[in-house]
Amino acid sequence: MRDWQGRVAIVTGASGGIGVYVARVLVERGANVVLVARSADKLATVATELSKLTDSKSRVLVVPTDVTSLPDLERLVSRTHVEFGQIDVLVNNAGIDGYCPFEKISHERISSIVDVNLTSAMHLTRLVIPHMLKQGGGHVVNMSSTAGQVGPAFGAAYGVTKAGLIAFTESLRAEYADRWISASVICPGFTNDGGIYEEMKRRTGRGTPATVGYTTAKAVAKAVIKAIEQDKPELIVNTPPMRPIFVLKAIWPTLGNWIVRQASRRFLKKIASQPEPSDSSVKAA
Repeated sequence: MRDWQGRVAIVTGASGGIGVYVARVLVERGANVVLVARSADKLATVATELSKLTDSKSRVLVVPTDVTSLPDLERLVSRTHVEFGQIDVLVNNAGIDGYCPFEKISHERISSIVDVNLTSAMHLTRLVIPHMLKQGGGHVVNMSSTAGQVGPAFGAAYGVTKAGLIAFTESLRAEYADRWISASVICPGFTNDGGIYEEMKRRTGRGTPATVGYTTAKAVAKAVIKAIEQDKPELIVNTPPMRPIFVLKAIWPTLGNWIVRQASRRFLKKIASQPEPSDSSVKAA
């Protein structure tokens, strides 16, 4: 997909962080965008910002939605189809973090992380795909994380959901390869301006070690466009590049895991020792 004029994209987690940047690049290319999150006020602010982009003829629709509510997701898909008559792109970006010692994480917190990060993406995709099939094609983008490539210390529940999104994407690509529907997964590192990482820096007073690195929300948004236009199955977005480490881990698991643990464990332990933010709607990568 390279002609964006008149295309329709749903972006979840669009009230802040990465979601805003993704919505912006879509509007800049001429796509109509449906902004999805729980906060109507925050979505309205984003919509106003997007409407000021020069030369944009895109329509921006705000649909406040709790992605963990199936009736909300059904209303979202129905509203989008009524307004535009098509759904070409779905970006499953909504997410929350959950870094703490595993023996201390609550049942409710595990359920919340899984519901927001993984289950909601699967349910929404299931509702969108029939429309894509009827119109002859579409593309699903799942926002995973480098935490989905290597399970992070003190972030087991979060890492499981991000790994699940990678497997979900692979399944979609395999199942719909002959029906003009494709899927891509984006795996950012710790993302500046991306919500979760900014909150981590605020809580700990420090950034990631140089060996772990970081990325930017702008780079992640560009990766989303690249994945759709070039039908990339997976893009890892981080500086320094992380794929060599993941390849090493696949070939020599013991050595690869040791390197990852040495690079990140101290930083993640510090995050896990801090009180969680009171607003659990922080958007994650």
